[in-house]
Amino acid sequence: MNKLILLFVGLLLFTGAQAQTNWQQQYINAKSFYTEGKYALAMEAFKPLIEEAEGNYFTTYSSFFYAISAYKSGYVPMAKNMMLQIKSKYPTWTKMDEVNYWLGLFYFEEKQMNQGLNVLKEIKDKKIKEDVEALKHQYISRIEDIVALQAFYELHPEEKIAAKLLAHKIADLPLVDQDRKLLNDIIEKFDFDPALFDMLEIEKSEKKNQYKIAVIMPFMAEDLEPNERKKVNQFVLDLYQGIQLAADTLKEEGINLKLFAYDSKRSKKTTEEILAKEEMLGMDLIIGPLYSQCIEVVNDFSYKNKINVINPLSSNSDVIGQNPFAFLFSPSNETVGRKSAEYVVDNLNKKPGIIIFEDDPTQTAIAAAYAKRAAQDSLNIIIVKKIEKGASREILDMLLIEDARIRDASTEEAKEKYEIPLDSIGHIFVATNDNLISSKVLSAVETRGDSITVIGSVGWLEMPVIKYDMYSKLGTVLYAPNYIVNSTMAYQAFRDSYIKKHKEVPNKYVEVGYEIVQLTGRALYKYGKYFQLGWKENGKVSGYLSAGFDFTLSNDNLQVPMLTFDDEEVYLKLKN
Repeated sequence: MNKLILLFVGLLLFTGAQAQTNWQQQYINAKSFYTEGKYALAMEAFKPLIEEAEGNYFTTYSSFFYAISAYKSGYVPMAKNMMLQIKSKYPTWTKMDEVNYWLGLFYFEEKQMNQGLNVLKEIKDKKIKEDVEALKHQYISRIEDIVALQAFYELHPEEKIAAKLLAHKIADLPLVDQDRKLLNDIIEKFDFDPALFDMLEIEKSEKKNQYKIAVIMPFMAEDLEPNERKKVNQFVLDLYQGIQLAADTLKEEGINLKLFAYDSKRSKKTTEEILAKEEMLGMDLIIGPLYSQCIEVVNDFSYKNKINVINPLSSNSDVIGQNPFAFLFSPSNETVGRKSAEYVVDNLNKKPGIIIFEDDPTQTAIAAAYAKRAAQDSLNIIIVKKIEKGASREILDMLLIEDARIRDASTEEAKEKYEIPLDSIGHIFVATNDNLISSKVLSAVETRGDSITVIGSVGWLEMPVIKYDMYSKLGTVLYAPNYIVNSTMAYQAFRDSYIKKHKEVPNKYVEVGYEIVQLTGRALYKYGKYFQLGWKENGKVSGYLSAGFDFTLSNDNLQVPMLTFDDEEVYLKLKN
Protein backbone atom coordinates (compact mmCIF):
# COMPACT_ATOMS: atom_id res chain seq x y z
CA MET A 1 0.00 0.00 0.00
CA ASN A 2 2.75 2.42 1.00
CA LYS A 3 4.56 1.60 -2.21
CA LEU A 4 1.44 2.48 -4.22
CA ILE A 5 1.17 5.87 -2.46
CA LEU A 6 4.83 6.68 -3.08
CA LEU A 7 4.44 5.72 -6.72
CA PHE A 8 1.38 8.01 -7.06
CA VAL A 9 3.17 10.95 -5.46
CA GLY A 10 6.14 10.40 -7.69
CA LEU A 11 3.92 10.39 -10.75
CA LEU A 12 2.36 13.71 -9.64
CA LEU A 13 5.76 15.30 -9.11
CA PHE A 14 6.96 14.08 -12.45
CA THR A 15 3.81 15.31 -14.19
CA GLY A 16 4.12 18.75 -12.48
CA ALA A 17 7.77 19.04 -13.38
CA GLN A 18 6.99 18.06 -16.94
CA ALA A 19 4.15 20.65 -17.08
CA GLN A 20 6.45 23.33 -15.70
CA THR A 21 9.04 22.37 -18.28
CA ASN A 22 6.36 22.73 -20.98
CA TRP A 23 5.39 26.26 -19.77
CA GLN A 24 9.01 27.24 -19.65
CA GLN A 25 9.71 25.83 -23.12
CA GLN A 26 6.69 27.64 -24.55
CA TYR A 27 7.92 30.88 -23.00
CA ILE A 28 11.43 30.35 -24.41
CA ASN A 29 10.00 29.67 -27.86
CA ALA A 30 7.76 32.77 -27.68
CA LYS A 31 10.62 34.93 -26.46
CA SER A 32 12.74 33.66 -29.34
CA PHE A 33 10.14 34.84 -31.87
CA TYR A 34 10.03 38.22 -30.06
CA THR A 35 13.82 38.62 -30.10
CA GLU A 36 13.95 37.80 -33.81
CA GLY A 37 11.33 40.46 -34.53
CA LYS A 38 8.70 37.93 -35.60
CA TYR A 39 6.01 39.74 -33.64
CA ALA A 40 2.92 38.07 -35.16
CA LEU A 41 4.35 34.63 -34.27
CA ALA A 42 5.38 35.92 -30.85
CA MET A 43 1.80 37.06 -30.17
CA GLU A 44 0.47 33.57 -30.99
CA ALA A 45 3.15 31.91 -28.86
CA PHE A 46 2.64 34.21 -25.83
CA LYS A 47 -1.16 34.02 -25.99
CA PRO A 48 -1.55 30.62 -24.17
CA LEU A 49 0.90 31.78 -21.50
CA ILE A 50 -1.20 34.82 -20.59
CA GLU A 51 -3.85 32.77 -18.78
CA GLU A 52 -3.11 31.88 -15.17
CA ALA A 53 -2.67 28.12 -14.68
CA GLU A 54 -1.01 25.80 -12.23
CA GLY A 55 2.73 25.83 -12.80
CA ASN A 56 2.61 28.78 -15.20
CA TYR A 57 4.96 31.34 -13.66
CA PHE A 58 5.29 33.30 -16.88
CA THR A 59 1.89 35.03 -16.98
CA THR A 60 3.04 38.59 -16.24
CA TYR A 61 6.08 38.53 -18.55
CA SER A 62 4.08 36.84 -21.29
CA SER A 63 1.33 39.46 -20.99
CA PHE A 64 3.96 42.22 -21.12
CA PHE A 65 5.73 40.89 -24.21
CA TYR A 66 2.42 40.04 -25.86
CA ALA A 67 1.43 43.71 -25.52
CA ILE A 68 4.69 44.94 -27.04
CA SER A 69 4.40 42.39 -29.87
CA ALA A 70 0.87 43.62 -30.55
CA TYR A 71 2.16 47.21 -30.72
CA LYS A 72 4.97 46.20 -33.07
CA SER A 73 2.38 44.49 -35.25
CA GLY A 74 0.30 47.69 -35.43
CA TYR A 75 -2.39 46.80 -32.89
CA VAL A 76 -2.07 49.78 -30.55
CA PRO A 77 -5.51 49.50 -28.84
CA MET A 78 -4.91 45.79 -28.20
CA ALA A 79 -1.47 46.53 -26.75
CA LYS A 80 -2.85 49.29 -24.54
CA ASN A 81 -5.65 47.08 -23.19
CA MET A 82 -3.19 44.31 -22.30
CA MET A 83 -0.93 46.74 -20.41
CA LEU A 84 -3.96 48.13 -18.56
CA GLN A 85 -4.89 44.56 -17.65
CA ILE A 86 -1.40 43.95 -16.24
CA LYS A 87 -1.61 47.17 -14.24
CA SER A 88 -4.99 46.20 -12.83
CA LYS A 89 -4.19 42.54 -11.99
CA TYR A 90 -0.56 42.89 -10.88
CA PRO A 91 -0.20 46.41 -9.39
CA THR A 92 2.89 45.47 -7.34
CA TRP A 93 4.82 43.85 -10.18
CA THR A 94 8.45 44.92 -10.17
CA LYS A 95 8.30 45.94 -13.84
CA MET A 96 5.41 48.39 -13.34
CA ASP A 97 7.57 51.39 -14.33
CA GLU A 98 8.14 49.77 -17.72
CA VAL A 99 4.42 49.04 -18.02
CA ASN A 100 3.68 52.73 -17.40
CA TYR A 101 6.30 53.76 -19.94
CA TRP A 102 4.67 51.67 -22.65
CA LEU A 103 1.21 52.80 -21.61
CA GLY A 104 2.37 56.39 -21.99
CA LEU A 105 3.65 55.56 -25.47
CA PHE A 106 0.38 53.89 -26.43
CA TYR A 107 -1.68 56.86 -25.23
CA PHE A 108 0.57 59.19 -27.21
CA GLU A 109 0.12 57.02 -30.30
CA GLU A 110 -3.64 57.39 -29.92
CA LYS A 111 -3.17 61.16 -29.47
CA GLN A 112 -4.46 60.94 -25.90
CA MET A 113 -1.68 63.22 -24.72
CA ASN A 114 -3.12 64.12 -21.33
CA GLN A 115 -3.63 60.48 -20.31
CA GLY A 116 -0.15 59.65 -21.55
CA LEU A 117 1.48 62.32 -19.43
CA ASN A 118 -0.50 61.35 -16.36
CA VAL A 119 0.61 57.71 -16.52
CA LEU A 120 4.25 58.67 -17.18
CA LYS A 121 4.24 60.70 -13.97
CA GLU A 122 3.93 57.44 -12.00
CA ILE A 123 7.39 56.22 -13.09
CA LYS A 124 9.99 56.19 -10.31
CA ASP A 125 13.06 54.57 -11.95
CA LYS A 126 15.59 57.32 -12.80
CA LYS A 127 16.97 55.49 -15.85
CA ILE A 128 13.50 55.06 -17.31
CA LYS A 129 12.74 58.71 -16.57
CA GLU A 130 15.52 59.69 -18.99
CA ASP A 131 13.78 57.72 -21.73
CA VAL A 132 10.49 59.35 -20.72
CA GLU A 133 11.85 62.82 -21.49
CA ALA A 134 12.91 61.71 -24.97
CA LEU A 135 9.50 60.09 -25.50
CA LYS A 136 7.63 63.23 -24.43
CA HIS A 137 9.73 65.42 -26.70
CA GLN A 138 9.09 63.10 -29.65
CA TYR A 139 5.32 63.27 -29.31
CA ILE A 140 4.74 66.75 -27.91
CA SER A 141 6.79 68.18 -30.78
CA ARG A 142 4.19 66.73 -33.14
CA ILE A 143 1.64 69.29 -31.90
CA GLU A 144 2.16 71.75 -34.74
CA ASP A 145 -0.71 74.14 -34.09
CA ILE A 146 0.37 76.81 -31.61
CA VAL A 147 -3.15 77.19 -30.17
CA ALA A 148 -3.34 73.45 -29.45
CA LEU A 149 0.16 73.46 -27.94
CA GLN A 150 -0.71 76.42 -25.70
CA ALA A 151 -3.87 74.63 -24.53
CA PHE A 152 -1.76 71.54 -23.79
CA TYR A 153 0.76 73.61 -21.83
CA GLU A 154 -2.01 75.24 -19.80
CA LEU A 155 -3.18 71.76 -18.75
CA HIS A 156 0.38 70.70 -17.90
CA PRO A 157 2.22 73.87 -16.82
CA GLU A 158 4.98 71.83 -15.19
CA GLU A 159 6.01 70.20 -18.48
CA LYS A 160 9.33 71.77 -19.39
CA ILE A 161 9.39 70.20 -22.85
CA ALA A 162 5.97 71.60 -23.78
CA ALA A 163 6.99 74.98 -22.39
CA LYS A 164 10.18 75.09 -24.43
CA LEU A 165 8.46 74.01 -27.64
CA LEU A 166 5.72 76.61 -27.09
CA ALA A 167 8.29 79.32 -26.43
CA HIS A 168 10.02 78.49 -29.73
CA LYS A 169 6.71 78.63 -31.61
CA ILE A 170 5.89 82.01 -30.07
CA ALA A 171 9.35 83.34 -30.92
CA ASP A 172 8.98 82.17 -34.53
CA LEU A 173 5.90 84.35 -35.03
CA PRO A 174 6.14 87.95 -36.27
CA LEU A 175 6.58 90.28 -33.32
CA VAL A 176 3.06 91.67 -33.49
CA ASP A 177 1.59 88.17 -33.21
CA GLN A 178 3.75 87.07 -30.30
CA ASP A 179 2.31 86.65 -26.82
CA ARG A 180 5.32 88.33 -25.28
CA LYS A 181 4.01 88.07 -21.75
CA LEU A 182 3.60 84.30 -22.01
CA LEU A 183 7.02 84.00 -23.64
CA ASN A 184 8.67 85.97 -20.85
CA ASP A 185 6.79 84.01 -18.18
CA ILE A 186 8.01 80.70 -19.65
CA ILE A 187 11.63 81.90 -19.88
CA GLU A 188 11.60 83.08 -16.27
CA LYS A 189 9.74 80.05 -14.90
CA PHE A 190 12.10 77.46 -16.43
CA ASP A 191 15.20 79.66 -16.41
CA PHE A 192 15.70 79.28 -20.14
CA ASP A 193 18.41 81.23 -21.95
CA PRO A 194 16.59 84.10 -23.77
CA ALA A 195 19.09 83.77 -26.61
CA LEU A 196 17.50 80.39 -27.47
CA PHE A 197 14.42 82.30 -28.59
CA ASP A 198 16.24 85.11 -30.43
CA MET A 199 15.42 87.50 -27.62
CA LEU A 200 18.20 90.04 -27.41
CA GLU A 201 18.75 90.90 -23.80
CA ILE A 202 19.50 94.56 -23.07
CA GLU A 203 21.27 94.76 -19.74
CA LYS A 204 20.80 98.46 -19.13
CA SER A 205 19.42 101.61 -20.71
CA GLU A 206 21.83 104.52 -20.69
CA LYS A 207 20.41 107.91 -19.70
CA LYS A 208 21.84 111.04 -21.27
CA ASN A 209 21.57 114.80 -21.07
CA GLN A 210 20.75 114.91 -24.77
CA TYR A 211 19.38 112.31 -27.19
CA LYS A 212 20.13 112.18 -30.89
CA ILE A 213 17.25 111.36 -33.22
CA ALA A 214 17.79 110.63 -36.92
CA VAL A 215 14.79 111.43 -39.11
CA ILE A 216 15.15 109.50 -42.38
CA MET A 217 12.45 110.53 -44.84
CA PRO A 218 12.04 111.35 -48.53
CA PHE A 219 12.26 115.13 -48.21
CA MET A 220 13.21 115.33 -51.92
CA ALA A 221 15.12 118.53 -51.14
CA GLU A 222 16.44 118.92 -54.67
CA ASP A 223 12.90 119.20 -56.03
CA LEU A 224 11.67 121.78 -53.54
CA GLU A 225 10.95 125.24 -54.87
CA PRO A 226 10.79 128.45 -52.79
CA ASN A 227 7.12 129.22 -53.34
CA GLU A 228 3.86 128.98 -51.42
CA ARG A 229 2.38 126.16 -53.51
CA LYS A 230 1.84 122.75 -51.90
CA LYS A 231 4.65 120.35 -52.65
CA VAL A 232 4.23 116.83 -54.05
CA ASN A 233 5.64 115.42 -50.82
CA GLN A 234 3.92 117.99 -48.61
CA PHE A 235 2.86 115.33 -46.12
CA VAL A 236 6.54 114.54 -45.41
CA LEU A 237 7.27 118.21 -44.74
CA ASP A 238 4.18 118.44 -42.51
CA LEU A 239 5.29 115.36 -40.60
CA TYR A 240 8.72 116.86 -39.98
CA GLN A 241 7.26 120.21 -38.90
CA GLY A 242 5.26 118.33 -36.25
CA ILE A 243 8.46 116.56 -35.15
CA GLN A 244 10.30 119.88 -34.86
CA LEU A 245 7.50 121.52 -32.89
CA ALA A 246 7.42 118.63 -30.39
CA ALA A 247 11.20 118.79 -29.93
CA ASP A 248 10.97 122.54 -29.26
CA THR A 249 8.11 122.01 -26.79
CA LEU A 250 9.98 119.28 -24.89
CA LYS A 251 13.10 121.45 -24.71
CA GLU A 252 11.12 123.95 -22.64
CA GLU A 253 10.55 121.12 -20.14
CA GLY A 254 14.25 120.24 -19.98
CA ILE A 255 14.07 117.29 -22.39
CA ASN A 256 16.86 117.84 -24.91
CA LEU A 257 16.50 116.19 -28.29
CA LYS A 258 18.83 116.87 -31.21
CA LEU A 259 17.25 116.19 -34.60
CA PHE A 260 19.23 115.06 -37.64
CA ALA A 261 17.24 115.14 -40.89
CA TYR A 262 18.34 112.85 -43.73
CA ASP A 263 16.81 112.82 -47.21
CA SER A 264 16.32 109.21 -48.33
CA LYS A 265 14.97 110.34 -51.73
CA ARG A 266 12.86 107.16 -51.74
CA SER A 267 16.08 105.41 -52.74
CA LYS A 268 17.47 102.25 -51.20
CA LYS A 269 20.99 103.21 -52.32
CA THR A 270 20.74 106.69 -50.81
CA THR A 271 19.43 105.20 -47.56
CA GLU A 272 22.39 102.80 -47.43
CA GLU A 273 24.74 105.76 -47.90
CA ILE A 274 23.06 107.58 -45.02
CA LEU A 275 23.39 104.57 -42.74
CA ALA A 276 27.08 104.22 -43.66
CA LYS A 277 27.83 107.60 -42.09
CA GLU A 278 29.86 107.19 -38.89
CA GLU A 279 27.56 109.56 -37.01
CA MET A 280 24.65 107.14 -37.42
CA LEU A 281 26.19 104.76 -34.87
CA GLY A 282 25.73 107.45 -32.25
CA MET A 283 22.00 107.84 -32.79
CA ASP A 284 19.62 106.98 -29.97
CA LEU A 285 16.54 106.65 -32.18
CA ILE A 286 15.61 106.58 -35.86
CA ILE A 287 12.24 107.89 -37.08
CA GLY A 288 11.29 106.58 -40.51
CA PRO A 289 11.72 105.71 -43.29
CA LEU A 290 8.39 105.76 -45.14
CA TYR A 291 8.86 103.53 -48.18
CA SER A 292 9.32 99.77 -48.34
CA GLN A 293 12.53 99.80 -50.39
CA CYS A 294 14.23 101.78 -47.61
CA ILE A 295 12.63 100.05 -44.62
CA GLU A 296 14.54 96.79 -45.07
CA VAL A 297 18.00 98.38 -44.93
CA VAL A 298 17.09 100.59 -41.95
CA ASN A 299 15.68 97.57 -40.12
CA ASP A 300 18.87 95.61 -40.76
CA PHE A 301 21.00 98.52 -39.50
CA SER A 302 18.77 98.88 -36.44
CA TYR A 303 19.07 95.19 -35.56
CA LYS A 304 22.83 94.92 -36.05
CA ASN A 305 23.60 98.09 -34.09
CA LYS A 306 20.82 97.82 -31.46
CA ILE A 307 19.35 101.22 -32.30
CA ASN A 308 15.61 101.67 -31.89
CA VAL A 309 13.64 102.66 -34.98
CA ILE A 310 9.99 103.69 -35.09
CA ASN A 311 7.87 103.97 -38.22
CA PRO A 312 5.47 106.92 -37.99
CA LEU A 313 2.80 105.94 -40.53
CA SER A 314 2.75 102.24 -41.36
CA SER A 315 0.40 99.66 -39.84
CA ASN A 316 2.03 96.77 -41.71
CA SER A 317 3.57 94.27 -39.30
CA ASP A 318 6.17 93.31 -41.93
CA VAL A 319 7.81 96.67 -41.23
CA ILE A 320 9.07 95.42 -37.88
CA GLY A 321 9.27 91.70 -38.67
CA GLN A 322 11.44 89.97 -36.07
CA ASN A 323 13.48 93.06 -35.12
CA PRO A 324 13.04 93.71 -31.38
CA PHE A 325 14.38 97.26 -31.87
CA ALA A 326 11.73 98.17 -34.45
CA PHE A 327 8.39 99.73 -33.49
CA LEU A 328 5.20 100.85 -35.17
CA PHE A 329 3.75 104.10 -33.88
CA SER A 330 0.34 102.86 -35.02
CA PRO A 331 -1.43 99.65 -34.08
CA SER A 332 -0.67 96.97 -36.66
CA ASN A 333 -3.47 95.68 -38.86
CA GLU A 334 -3.44 92.48 -36.82
CA THR A 335 -3.82 94.42 -33.59
CA VAL A 336 -6.73 96.43 -34.99
CA GLY A 337 -8.58 93.26 -35.96
CA ARG A 338 -7.78 91.49 -32.69
CA LYS A 339 -8.80 94.40 -30.46
CA SER A 340 -12.01 94.95 -32.41
CA ALA A 341 -12.99 91.33 -31.79
CA GLU A 342 -12.23 91.74 -28.09
CA TYR A 343 -14.50 94.77 -27.99
CA VAL A 344 -17.36 92.82 -29.56
CA VAL A 345 -16.91 89.94 -27.12
CA ASP A 346 -16.87 92.29 -24.13
CA ASN A 347 -19.63 94.69 -25.15
CA LEU A 348 -22.09 93.17 -27.62
CA ASN A 349 -24.49 90.26 -27.54
CA LYS A 350 -23.24 86.80 -28.38
CA LYS A 351 -25.35 86.39 -31.50
CA PRO A 352 -23.56 85.17 -34.66
CA GLY A 353 -21.69 87.75 -36.71
CA ILE A 354 -20.59 88.46 -40.27
CA ILE A 355 -17.24 89.70 -41.59
CA ILE A 356 -17.15 91.78 -44.77
CA PHE A 357 -13.83 93.03 -46.11
CA GLU A 358 -12.44 94.89 -49.07
CA ASP A 359 -10.11 93.13 -51.51
CA ASP A 360 -7.03 94.95 -50.23
CA PRO A 361 -3.97 93.64 -48.29
CA THR A 362 -4.51 95.96 -45.31
CA GLN A 363 -8.21 95.17 -44.98
CA THR A 364 -7.61 91.46 -45.54
CA ALA A 365 -5.09 91.41 -42.66
CA ILE A 366 -7.51 93.23 -40.35
CA ALA A 367 -10.37 90.87 -41.22
CA ALA A 368 -8.20 87.76 -40.81
CA ALA A 369 -7.04 88.88 -37.36
CA TYR A 370 -10.63 89.62 -36.37
CA ALA A 371 -11.79 86.17 -37.50
CA LYS A 372 -8.92 84.45 -35.68
CA ARG A 373 -9.61 86.22 -32.40
CA ALA A 374 -13.36 85.69 -32.77
CA ALA A 375 -12.74 81.94 -33.05
CA GLN A 376 -10.56 81.95 -29.94
CA ASP A 377 -13.36 83.68 -28.01
CA SER A 378 -16.01 81.28 -29.40
CA LEU A 379 -17.67 84.10 -31.30
CA ASN A 380 -19.70 82.47 -34.07
CA ILE A 381 -18.98 84.00 -37.48
CA ILE A 382 -21.41 82.60 -40.04
CA ILE A 383 -20.19 84.44 -43.15
CA VAL A 384 -16.77 85.80 -44.16
CA LYS A 385 -17.21 87.75 -47.40
CA LYS A 386 -14.54 89.42 -49.54
CA ILE A 387 -15.93 92.17 -51.77
CA GLU A 388 -14.09 92.48 -55.06
CA LYS A 389 -13.73 95.90 -56.67
CA GLY A 390 -17.04 96.95 -58.23
CA ALA A 391 -19.02 94.15 -56.55
CA SER A 392 -20.57 96.07 -53.66
CA ARG A 393 -24.05 95.03 -54.90
CA GLU A 394 -23.30 91.62 -53.32
CA ILE A 395 -23.71 93.24 -49.91
CA LEU A 396 -27.36 94.08 -50.59
CA ASP A 397 -27.96 90.61 -52.00
CA MET A 398 -26.51 89.05 -48.86
CA LEU A 399 -28.18 91.26 -46.24
CA LEU A 400 -31.46 91.83 -48.03
CA ILE A 401 -32.72 89.81 -50.99
CA GLU A 402 -31.38 88.49 -54.24
CA ASP A 403 -34.70 88.82 -56.05
CA ALA A 404 -34.36 92.19 -57.80
CA ARG A 405 -38.04 92.11 -58.76
CA ILE A 406 -38.99 93.05 -55.22
CA ARG A 407 -38.23 96.75 -55.44
CA ASP A 408 -38.77 97.82 -51.88
CA ALA A 409 -36.53 95.73 -49.65
CA SER A 410 -38.21 97.04 -46.49
CA THR A 411 -41.70 95.66 -47.26
CA GLU A 412 -43.06 92.80 -45.18
CA GLU A 413 -43.00 90.58 -48.26
CA ALA A 414 -39.31 91.32 -48.81
CA LYS A 415 -38.37 90.81 -45.17
CA GLU A 416 -39.75 87.29 -45.27
CA LYS A 417 -37.33 86.53 -48.11
CA TYR A 418 -34.18 88.04 -46.61
CA GLU A 419 -31.16 85.82 -47.18
CA ILE A 420 -30.25 86.33 -43.51
CA PRO A 421 -33.42 86.32 -41.35
CA LEU A 422 -34.23 89.33 -39.16
CA ASP A 423 -32.60 89.36 -35.69
CA SER A 424 -30.53 86.27 -36.49
CA ILE A 425 -27.17 88.06 -36.31
CA GLY A 426 -25.76 90.48 -33.78
CA HIS A 427 -23.03 92.36 -35.61
CA ILE A 428 -21.25 92.94 -38.91
CA PHE A 429 -17.54 93.68 -38.86
CA VAL A 430 -16.55 95.66 -41.96
CA ALA A 431 -12.88 96.08 -42.89
CA THR A 432 -12.84 98.76 -45.57
CA ASN A 433 -12.26 102.41 -46.32
CA ASP A 434 -14.23 102.17 -49.54
CA ASN A 435 -17.20 104.56 -49.87
CA LEU A 436 -19.45 102.12 -51.66
CA ILE A 437 -18.85 99.14 -49.40
CA SER A 438 -19.35 101.05 -46.15
CA SER A 439 -22.42 102.94 -47.38
CA LYS A 440 -24.01 99.76 -48.77
CA VAL A 441 -23.59 97.98 -45.45
CA LEU A 442 -25.08 100.83 -43.45
CA SER A 443 -27.94 101.29 -45.91
CA ALA A 444 -28.78 97.59 -45.82
CA VAL A 445 -28.74 97.51 -42.01
CA GLU A 446 -30.94 100.62 -41.91
CA THR A 447 -33.39 99.00 -44.35
CA ARG A 448 -33.54 95.78 -42.33
CA GLY A 449 -34.43 97.68 -39.17
CA ASP A 450 -33.22 94.94 -36.79
CA SER A 451 -30.64 95.24 -34.02
CA ILE A 452 -27.40 94.68 -35.93
CA THR A 453 -24.33 96.58 -34.74
CA VAL A 454 -21.92 97.60 -37.50
CA ILE A 455 -18.23 97.84 -36.59
CA GLY A 456 -16.17 99.80 -39.10
CA SER A 457 -13.23 102.15 -39.56
CA VAL A 458 -12.81 105.70 -38.27
CA GLY A 459 -11.88 106.54 -41.86
CA TRP A 460 -15.59 106.46 -42.64
CA LEU A 461 -15.98 109.82 -40.88
CA GLU A 462 -14.13 111.41 -43.81
CA MET A 463 -16.65 110.04 -46.30
CA PRO A 464 -19.25 112.67 -47.26
CA VAL A 465 -21.70 110.01 -48.49
CA ILE A 466 -22.44 108.89 -44.92
CA LYS A 467 -24.22 111.39 -42.69
CA TYR A 468 -23.22 111.63 -39.04
CA ASP A 469 -26.72 110.95 -37.76
CA MET A 470 -26.70 107.50 -39.36
CA TYR A 471 -23.88 106.37 -37.05
CA SER A 472 -25.92 107.45 -34.05
CA LYS A 473 -29.17 106.00 -35.37
CA LEU A 474 -27.67 102.56 -36.06
CA GLY A 475 -25.43 102.37 -32.97
CA THR A 476 -22.35 102.06 -35.18
CA VAL A 477 -18.93 101.46 -33.59
CA LEU A 478 -15.74 102.61 -35.34
CA TYR A 479 -12.25 101.37 -34.55
CA ALA A 480 -9.98 104.41 -34.39
CA PRO A 481 -6.23 103.72 -34.09
CA ASN A 482 -4.21 106.81 -33.06
CA TYR A 483 -7.42 108.79 -32.64
CA ILE A 484 -6.71 112.47 -31.99
CA VAL A 485 -8.79 114.12 -29.26
CA ASN A 486 -8.97 117.72 -30.43
CA SER A 487 -11.17 119.03 -27.62
CA THR A 488 -8.45 119.09 -24.96
CA MET A 489 -6.40 122.01 -23.69
CA ALA A 490 -3.24 120.19 -24.78
CA TYR A 491 -4.49 120.03 -28.36
CA GLN A 492 -5.46 123.69 -28.31
CA ALA A 493 -1.98 124.64 -27.07
CA PHE A 494 -0.40 122.55 -29.84
CA ARG A 495 -2.69 124.08 -32.45
CA ASP A 496 -1.98 127.63 -31.31
CA SER A 497 1.78 127.03 -31.32
CA TYR A 498 1.71 125.59 -34.82
CA ILE A 499 -0.47 128.39 -36.23
CA LYS A 500 1.76 131.00 -34.63
CA LYS A 501 4.85 129.48 -36.25
CA HIS A 502 3.52 128.38 -39.65
CA LYS A 503 0.46 130.58 -40.16
CA GLU A 504 -1.80 127.63 -40.98
CA VAL A 505 -3.88 125.00 -39.21
CA PRO A 506 -2.08 121.69 -38.50
CA ASN A 507 -3.21 118.63 -40.46
CA LYS A 508 -3.12 114.95 -39.48
CA TYR A 509 0.52 114.53 -40.55
CA VAL A 510 1.62 117.40 -38.34
CA GLU A 511 -0.31 115.78 -35.51
CA VAL A 512 1.45 112.44 -36.05
CA GLY A 513 4.89 114.05 -36.16
CA TYR A 514 4.19 115.98 -32.98
CA GLU A 515 2.73 112.98 -31.15
CA ILE A 516 5.49 110.54 -32.09
CA VAL A 517 8.19 112.80 -30.65
CA GLN A 518 6.13 113.57 -27.55
CA LEU A 519 5.88 109.80 -27.01
CA THR A 520 9.46 108.79 -27.77
CA GLY A 521 11.10 111.94 -26.41
CA ARG A 522 9.49 111.51 -23.01
CA ALA A 523 10.27 107.76 -23.08
CA LEU A 524 13.94 108.48 -23.78
CA TYR A 525 14.04 111.01 -20.94
CA LYS A 526 12.31 108.70 -18.47
CA TYR A 527 13.84 105.31 -19.35
CA GLY A 528 16.96 106.05 -21.40
CA LYS A 529 18.05 104.89 -24.85
CA TYR A 530 16.30 101.52 -24.60
CA PHE A 531 12.95 102.80 -23.45
CA GLN A 532 11.38 99.41 -24.18
CA LEU A 533 12.82 98.26 -20.85
CA GLY A 534 10.51 100.74 -19.17
CA TRP A 535 7.65 99.68 -21.41
CA LYS A 536 8.26 95.99 -20.72
CA GLU A 537 6.11 95.77 -17.61
CA ASN A 538 3.62 98.50 -18.38
CA GLY A 539 3.94 100.41 -21.60
CA LYS A 540 0.60 102.19 -21.19
CA VAL A 541 1.18 105.88 -21.79
CA SER A 542 -1.29 108.75 -21.80
CA GLY A 543 -1.59 110.48 -25.14
CA TYR A 544 -0.65 114.10 -25.68
CA LEU A 545 -2.95 114.70 -28.60
CA SER A 546 -4.24 111.14 -28.99
CA ALA A 547 -6.21 108.75 -26.80
CA GLY A 548 -3.03 107.03 -25.62
CA PHE A 549 -0.60 104.18 -26.23
CA ASP A 550 0.11 100.71 -24.97
CA PHE A 551 3.49 99.15 -25.78
CA THR A 552 3.41 96.63 -22.92
CA LEU A 553 5.62 93.80 -24.21
CA SER A 554 4.71 94.87 -27.72
CA ASN A 555 6.38 96.50 -30.71
CA ASP A 556 3.20 98.10 -31.99
CA ASN A 557 0.62 100.23 -30.22
CA LEU A 558 -1.94 97.94 -28.58
CA GLN A 559 -4.32 100.80 -27.79
CA VAL A 560 -7.20 100.80 -30.28
CA PRO A 561 -9.93 103.27 -29.25
CA MET A 562 -13.50 102.41 -30.24
CA LEU A 563 -15.88 105.28 -31.09
CA THR A 564 -19.60 105.22 -30.33
CA PHE A 565 -22.14 107.95 -31.10
CA ASP A 566 -25.26 109.69 -29.90
CA ASP A 567 -27.15 112.61 -31.44
CA GLU A 568 -24.57 115.20 -30.42
CA GLU A 569 -21.37 113.56 -29.22
CA VAL A 570 -18.70 111.01 -30.02
CA TYR A 571 -17.73 108.71 -27.15
CA LEU A 572 -14.34 107.11 -26.82
CA LYS A 573 -13.97 103.67 -25.26
CA LEU A 574 -10.57 102.24 -24.35
CA LYS A 575 -9.93 98.65 -23.30
CA ASN A 576 -8.38 98.44 -19.84
